[in-house]
Order: sequence, then C-alpha cells, then structure tokens
Amino acid sequence: MPRLLSFIALLCVLLVPLGAHADDTYGWLMPTPEEQLFADESVIPVGMGAIFVPSITGAELEPPASLATDVDVVSIPLGERYFIDPGRYVVIVSSGSPAHGVGVAIEVVEGETTLVPVQWGALRIEVTDANRIPHRGSYELTRLDTREPVGTGFGADTLQGEFLQTWLVPPGLYRVAPPGRDSRSMRDFATVAVPEGGFVRFRLVQDSDSGEFLGAGVLLPDDLSSGGRGDERWFSTLVVGLDGSVVNNSNVVGVFNQTQVSAAGSIDGQLVFTDEPNRISLLAQLEEGASQVRPQGSEPLAVVKSTDRLRADLLYTRSWGGAMGPYARAGGQSQAFPTSVLASEDTTFRVRELDGSLRTDAVQAGDSWRLADAWQPTLLRQGVGLNTRFLRKNRSVTFNWRVGLGLRQSLYEGALVLDDSASTQVIEYVAVESFNERGLETTVVATVRLPGWVIWSTDLELFAEPDNLGQPAVNWRNTLSLRISRGLSLNYFSTVDFEPRVIDRMQVQQSLVLRASWTIF
Repeated sequence: MPRLLSFIALLCVLLVPLGAHADDTYGWLMPTPEEQLFADESVIPVGMGAIFVPSITGAELEPPASLATDVDVVSIPLGERYFIDPGRYVVIVSSGSPAHGVGVAIEVVEGETTLVPVQWGALRIEVTDANRIPHRGSYELTRLDTREPVGTGFGADTLQGEFLQTWLVPPGLYRVAPPGRDSRSMRDFATVAVPEGGFVRFRLVQDSDSGEFLGAGVLLPDDLSSGGRGDERWFSTLVVGLDGSVVNNSNVVGVFNQTQVSAAGSIDGQLVFTDEPNRISLLAQLEEGASQVRPQGSEPLAVVKSTDRLRADLLYTRSWGGAMGPYARAGGQSQAFPTSVLASEDTTFRVRELDGSLRTDAVQAGDSWRLADAWQPTLLRQGVGLNTRFLRKNRSVTFNWRVGLGLRQSLYEGALVLDDSASTQVIEYVAVESFNERGLETTVVATVRLPGWVIWSTDLELFAEPDNLGQPAVNWRNTLSLRISRGLSLNYFSTVDFEPRVIDRMQVQQSLVLRASWTIF
C-alpha cells in the first residue's frame, strides 16, 4: 500500500503540472468564444441572422476577418455579431492575403448566431535587444510548407506606449528571418510552430543597429513583456540626449581667428497608462542649448542661447470599437531663460510698445539686446472632441485625426517679434500682447517608419474662432530621425506657426542635430 500511494503521488506530481503547463503556454488573452458571444447583447434584426468570429488577443490588435459571398468579399469585425441575410458563406481569417488565410464554410440561419469555429492560430512576436529593451526591429514571416511569405512585421516600442499587433495564420510551421533574406539561408532565422486555436508568444532578440538575430524562442504567458491585454498597464521612459561642438580657427585663410563653443542637452520623458478602452499619456520635453564666441585677443562675447524649449502634453482617449472615441487634452510650452540677440555691429533697434509708444535702443557691436524675458511667451492649450484612428492594422504607419472644441491662452506679456521695414536704417520690433481664444480645433498626428531605421512624425493643428473660420491659426511640427547606432541619431526638427493675431507671416524654426542619447529607463 505505501508503494501504491507513493506511485500515485509521483504520478500526480509529473502529470498535473505538465497538463497545466501545456494549457497555459497557448492560452488566450480573451475569454472563450462562448463567453465572448454571451457578452454581446445586440439583438438580431427580423429576417436576418448573425455571424460571430471570436477574437484570441483582442479585436483592436488583430486584423478583421473577410466574408466571401457570391458577389463580393466584405470585411467583418472580430469579437462582435455581424448581421447578414441567411445563407451559406465562407469566413476567411488572415493577416496576409485571403489566399494565404483560413477559410471556414458556414451556414447562417434566420434569427440565430453562427459561431465560427477557430481553425486558425495567433502569433505575437516581441522584438527586443540583448538587454530586453523592446524596439521596432523588422522581420519577415514565411510559411515553411509552401515557402509563401505571410508579410513583413515590426516590433513595437512599448516604452512609448505602442502595442504589438497579432498575426492570425493557418496552423503550421513558420520561419522568421530578416526582410529580403533568401528562405533557404542558413543564417539569421528562427522557426515557430503555431497550433490550431492557440496563441503563441514569441520573442525575437535582434541587434537594434545591424538587424542581426541574436536569439529567438517561444515564451510562457508571464514572460511576454509587451503589447496586449494582461500586460502591464503602465509604461514609462526617460531619455537623455547631448550634443555639442568646439570649433577653433587659427591662421586659416578666409576665416576669422576665434573659438566657438556650442552645447545642448535634452530630456524626453513619457508616462502612459492604458486600461482598455481608456488611455492616458503624459509627454514632457526639455531642450536647452547655448553658444559662445571667443575672438582671439578679445574678450569673449556674450553667451547666447541656441535652443530653449519646455513642453508638456497630457492626452486622454477612449476607444469605441478601436477606431473612434472621445479625447481630452491639455498642453503647454514655454522657455525658461531670457532671449537676447547678439549685435554683430553697432545697431539701432526700435520697439513699438504695448501702449503704442516707440522706444529706441542703440546697441554696440558684441553686446546683447533683450527680446523676451524668461517664460515669455507661455502658450497653453486645452481641447475636447472626437479622435479617429486610421490604418489601425498597419504595422509601419499610425494616423490619428482629432476634431473638437479648444481653448487657448497665449501669454506673450510683451515679448518682441520682428516687424522690420527695408526702407529704414533701424531694425524694428513690435511687442505682442497676451490674449485668450475659444474656437474649433482639428489635429492630424501621424508617424511613418521608413526603411533604413528612419522615422518621420508630424503633428498638424488648425484652430479658428467661430467668427474667423476663414483664417485659422496653424501649428505644424515635424521630426525626421535617422538612427545611426543605438545611442546616436541624426535628427531634423521643424516648426511652422502661423498666428494671424500676432503677425501675418509664417514663423519657421528648423534645426539639424546629431545627438547622442541614453535611455535611463
């Protein structure tokens, strides 16, 4: 009897954990198909039936299914009832072309819901570097038995609040390799088996600079650290950047003998909280830089700041079905230090003050002249409205469009703007007064990941008061970044502003910066 009891205990130790482990390895993030269907309380219209395609990891992270009829192929959502006339149809689930997906023949009966059996599998590929830091590395997914490419995928920078999309593919064995690599290559590849009805969590360890594969493998649910339901709801990141130069000229033909020192630093921080369908993000940016010229044999000239920017943006969005929902936002920008101009020669400045009076200042060569005090201007923005997400399933492009009501507080407090006339010898400036506005706002925010580790992001905002819709204010920010190595990038920044209540000309700022950066966390 003791031997029998020992044998039974040993059998339980060996079998029970193995069974639980096998179940957990490919477990869904979503409830069972029956539970998903039960949660959908929509009523079937009279004379019609319904189709329900279950979601494995969340409909917002998966491509929609296709429904083939006698005359057309239409897109249908996952995780909710789709109403249609009774009849026979084919439901196609695929992350690539319909020809490479899973087709399920069904029959729809009037007044009933047809639950499509899950004959496909789900695959999510997390791309990290050797330090387990997620990045947007690319790869190509190919089905091994047919050698047909499924598509090109990208990792997600989950520290920036991005989410990994899910591949829905036929069950089978798949090859993961760098884009463009021959399917028979013996280097830089990995294989993964996707079972029917299972969700495979896969990590690809890839050098973020060269794209070289360093390792790969299937993960247990607790090991996948990015992108989807059940993951951590908080994301945070802090990046510190530094760029600088020292240029010395001595006895160079055609060049003045001098030393010029320039330095700039930046801090970018982001905190994101996601609890689907709600998302709150806080972005804070600080960028400061200054330069000084030291002529040989003369006193150093005044230190002049080259960049001075503080910016913070708080955004709340709620998703209705993944594509649309309300938003609320608040933001502001300012500069922490006074702004001055360095006179290269004896110069006379004339200022029209806020009360209309004129002030004339004579400035000697090499001296600085004040344009604005610290915190001038400070621009505050708030808005509420509707946010729409386009291209949700695209792995290299994000596109958001917001329309709503906005408030603006423009605290210029007498900061000066150039309003010079070519017909006079003096340089003329105008002091700008503060003002508040209420009106309509619309914003387009997009990010495009281009080949060669190039990322372009743009933010275009239009704002107009109800009585002046024909001449809106325009604020357009662009960033083009080329990552040279993990810690080194070449960045182009441009800001184009048109504020008709301030000046009737475009205000343009541009900079090209080679920056070294370090991710603190």
